[in-house]
Amino acid sequence: MTSRERVLKALNHEEPDRVPVDLGGSLTNASIAKKAYSELRKYLGLKGDKAEVVDVMQQLVRPDEQILKRFGIDVYGIGAKPPKGWKLAIEEDKDNYYYTDEWSIRYRMPKGHGYYFDIVESPLANLDMDSLKDYQWPDPHDSGRREGLEEEVRDLYKNTDYALFLNAPTSGIFEKSSALRGFENFYMDLVVNPKFAEIILDKMLEFYLDYWEEILPLVGRYVQIIKMGDDLGGQDGPLINPELYRRMIKPRHKEIFSFIKKRTDAKLYLHSCGAIYEFIPDIIECGVDILNPIQVSAKGMDTKRLKQEFGDKLSFWGGIDTQRVLTFGTPEDVEEEVKRRIVDLAPGGGYILSSVHNIQPNVPPENIVAMFEAARKYGEYPIRG
Repeated sequence: MTSRERVLKALNHEEPDRVPVDLGGSLTNASIAKKAYSELRKYLGLKGDKAEVVDVMQQLVRPDEQILKRFGIDVYGIGAKPPKGWKLAIEEDKDNYYYTDEWSIRYRMPKGHGYYFDIVESPLANLDMDSLKDYQWPDPHDSGRREGLEEEVRDLYKNTDYALFLNAPTSGIFEKSSALRGFENFYMDLVVNPKFAEIILDKMLEFYLDYWEEILPLVGRYVQIIKMGDDLGGQDGPLINPELYRRMIKPRHKEIFSFIKKRTDAKLYLHSCGAIYEFIPDIIECGVDILNPIQVSAKGMDTKRLKQEFGDKLSFWGGIDTQRVLTFGTPEDVEEEVKRRIVDLAPGGGYILSSVHNIQPNVPPENIVAMFEAARKYGEYPIRG
């Protein structure tokens, strides 16, 4: 069975030969930090450091073919193209590195002890309804976003057997609106200045509708998974009141997700971190096929319960605990974690195994190896408890 067949069978809620596994399909959510990747290559005795940084903010790399084959990875990630003429420029002073993205959001990472860039300037933070018109929104129709994309994806479709995973160009409408306005500002806007919040949300909606209208005719027939993302949960509960989500965010989610699904047969994947149990019926109603990352350490995200309640309508992608087990556990702990998640989530199909979010810089390489070896050991169908 090819990787593409295996993933599609699982996502159609059928049992393939084994549980599919992912590392780097979602270039920003199920990948690996540069430091952890470098240590992994050393541990495996692989020469050179072939790391291609694909997410500057999180310092994530694309695993090379040696690693993909070594662990039997079934998914290959396709990144969004930047607009023509835009180029990432890293600046620095004596203490920090900086960059500004195409949305004019500015980021900073400390030198020497930083693993991520954090937002330090939000371009809409000090604007009101009158001055918002002066902000230059990125152009979803920019020709650079299409340049070479169809040829790249068609080649991967014809010449590899990976399930092809098309990544969105940026975070979702709620998350990006928060980053543009400043998280505290935008959360306040949702309650006390909803008209202003809706203007920003609608501009994000317009961006995404126009973007997918450009991209899906080119590659929608070649890809098997399309990613959108919008973090809705924290460690202990929702980031916003579910009723507020249903009033302000959900109708726009539904419009974008429906738009995508009318233009491709690819499965729709939603990345949403944290304790999002309360949102799952809404997510399903909006047309989502796959939920990631299944943050098992967050409140209410019990994998057995999730499978029992939603496993007939939703596939699960992730589930191997990064907060505690992968980072601080032993290889034996990792093996038990993998076995548990497979037993909970894999019967009947509907599960792609990966870490919860990205493999962090301090995850020991032996634990990464243990995760994928355990996936092979326990992931053959029929699943045995």
